[in-house]
Amino acid sequence: MKEIIIFLIFFLIIFSASIFIFNGRFIYAQIKYSFLGAPLIATPNSNGLDSTKQQKENFYPDKLIISSLNIEVPVVITESNNEVYLQKALEKGVIYLPGSSALNEKGTAVIMGHSSAYPWYEGQYGSIFALLNKLNINDEITIFSKNKKFTYYVTDKQIKAPKDLVFETQKDAVVLYLVSCWPINTAWKRIVIKTIQALDNNY
Repeated sequence: MKEIIIFLIFFLIIFSASIFIFNGRFIYAQIKYSFLGAPLIATPNSNGLDSTKQQKENFYPDKLIISSLNIEVPVVITESNNEVYLQKALEKGVIYLPGSSALNEKGTAVIMGHSSAYPWYEGQYGSIFALLNKLNINDEITIFSKNKKFTYYVTDKQIKAPKDLVFETQKDAVVLYLVSCWPINTAWKRIVIKTIQALDNNY
């Protein structure tokens, strides 16, 4: 009986250590969010570019900010859908998928980021979207491009199978989807956050 108890204790210790090792980033993000909250994040101000000039150029994202989740991350513009290329780009931030519309035109854009990664993951953003499930309807998303601010609001949150990820081109709105693997530490499904750009953004 004593040997069984000792075995169970060792088993629980090893099991708990394994859970922590492979979920350390996620656990840390959850604890930080629960106990420390989301500190204020300084955001760049508009540089007052001439509106006529802005209308003649397209804007693509440089930075994504979700203040409620304490997320501030570079956005990498990708030119290829090649999996190896995308994974390498994800080490530098979140990625703006090829074919996404510009921020100052009606259409559909997709930003994808990791929700979890192994402790030895080389990039700094292996769990940048670990808390994406905590977003709620009307939460604010901010994107900057050339020091210009674009504001979006969450309108929907879904869990989908990878085969069901179809993003229809919008003609009457500026729509942005945030996508990540879900549940944590799996590639089984995807969490999809739909956001729509605020009408008061000036181009």
